[in-house]
Amino acid sequence: MSITRINHFEAKAGSEADLLAFMQDVVNEVSKADGCIKCHLLKGAENSAQLAVIEELISIAHHQAAASIIPKERIQQATVFFAKPPFGIYYTNE
Repeated sequence: MSITRINHFEAKAGSEADLLAFMQDVVNEVSKADGCIKCHLLKGAENSAQLAVIEELISIAHHQAAASIIPKERIQQATVFFAKPPFGIYYTNE
């Protein structure tokens, strides 16, 4: 059984393109991670400041390992793009 994680992000006004570029890099890296089945980035149809990353991995442990691929310093630098803290939820297929 795989897990799906849906992550939500919102860019500060004027930082939409920067957050989109950062998140695309993250998705590209996570897509190569061990245990990743698929990972893709979505941009809000009604509000381009809102992004979602949908990840399907073989386990929560694989997701946590994939998340550690992105250096903490890089994530720290990207926090200036966020309007509010991102959040994500794990889902299972049952």
